[in-house]
Amino acid sequence: MGPARDLASLLPPAPAQRLSVAEVRVLLRALLPLPCLDLRAAVALLRYQRRHKLAAYWSHRTHRLQRLEDLRPP
Repeated sequence: MGPARDLASLLPPAPAQRLSVAEVRVLLRALLPLPCLDLRAAVALLRYQRRHKLAAYWSHRTHRLQRLEDLRPP
């Protein structure tokens, strides 16, 4: 252990702070480099997002229709 670690052990612990999602996004944008998308990568990302949104739509629709069917009187 170096001298910095020894000094840190003498200090009282810092209070834990909870960050909101928006604050975490700001920190991540500052820390991580933004990807540079070319046309092919942008189209691939859009296809991926559409495919997953469509899968979620159908999954939610199936579950909702099943729930409604279960509530229907005999």
